[in-house]
Amino acid sequence: MAKLSSSLVLNKYILDLFGVTDLETLSRDLKDSIYEGYDENNISLFHHALVTKLYSNADLPAELLLQYDQNIYSHTKAISEKRTEPIKWKYFQYMALLFTEIYLDSYFSDKETLRAKLNSFKKNKEGKNNNDFASITEYRLETDINDLNKLAYWNATGSGKTLIMHVNILQFKFF
Repeated sequence: MAKLSSSLVLNKYILDLFGVTDLETLSRDLKDSIYEGYDENNISLFHHALVTKLYSNADLPAELLLQYDQNIYSHTKAISEKRTEPIKWKYFQYMALLFTEIYLDSYFSDKETLRAKLNSFKKNKEGKNNNDFASITEYRLETDINDLNKLAYWNATGSGKTLIMHVNILQFKFF
């Protein structure tokens, strides 16, 4: 039986867009608290670090990442309005929000292309980099159970899932 962590097709697909195979590689340079915040133009320091360290085979244009970052900023600002201290995301929270931006944009702009890309990724990456997608059926849109319109978050207790969910609602409404 496959381990859950090696069967997460969407997660592995988004990591592949960055040119990496695991979250540890993508976020290893983001863990320092100096990245928790924004510059004078309200661009997150995580964004700057990601763009500076973008991997050579990344399939995400810096302009698109900036758009996603600005969406995260505006949603964070909205849920921070009634708080005494504004929310400052940890790297793993920011990555969860960024991955959600990528997914929602892909899903709502062209879900058929997303479906095709996920199926192609699943087929081409099966058995590579500890991927075990054998038990994952092909993604389809025409079924009663549309598996492309569901997301799951796998975060530790106390990791800020409730705050992330508040932003997720705004992200969904935006797209």
